[in-house]
Amino acid sequence: MDRINTDLDELVREELGEEPSQEAKDYARELYEKYRLPATPDTDPEEAT
Repeated sequence: MDRINTDLDELVREELGEEPSQEAKDYARELYEKYRLPATPDTDPEEAT
């Protein structure tokens, strides 16, 4: 889960071009949790990257 949080923080930084506020980080995590696709049994998340 820490890797996902780190990846989300990096995506927010890329979009904003600066260090995101805690509110922006929380909102990004909220959207991720709401809209993420379920993992398929045939796909290993480590292999997808």
